[in-house]
Amino acid sequence: MSEFLVAVLRIAYLALLWVLILFLARTVRTDMFGRRVVARTGAPASEASPPKARRKARRGAGREPIPGALRIISGSRAGLVIQMSDRILVGRGGDSNLPIEDDYASTHHAEFTQGIDGAWFIEDLRSTNGTYVNGQRIEEPTRLSIGDEVRIGRTTMSVEAGGRG
Repeated sequence: MSEFLVAVLRIAYLALLWVLILFLARTVRTDMFGRRVVARTGAPASEASPPKARRKARRGAGREPIPGALRIISGSRAGLVIQMSDRILVGRGGDSNLPIEDDYASTHHAEFTQGIDGAWFIEDLRSTNGTYVNGQRIEEPTRLSIGDEVRIGRTTMSVEAGGRG
């Protein structure tokens, strides 16, 4: 083989190795930190609707039932129903109000807190694997509604109106 062909093959081989290394680094980064969820741009539905519809929506918003319980659907504590009162700290730590045995949960993974108006919020406490509400990773405190599904590691919880059991 000519020296030129050998040099071209060496360069191609090195380029292929670098592509492989960058691909592996990207995969490891995604596994460790997750994917970023980009917020959709555009006006919320309430701004696009006529004033009469907005007033109706505002009046009806106050009548929305407030969450009162968490039902664990899957995970190590499946079937358990937790009444929502004060605040609920979820994680693997012994000081958690809702300790879960899950390798994908952090020691202090997420916190459920009640707002002034009685609404409940969930906040991810800088966990490694993230907290998901209805399949979307959350980055800031998120208001919960009845029927929402919260996933922490392999544990999935459903927000309910009360302690039905």
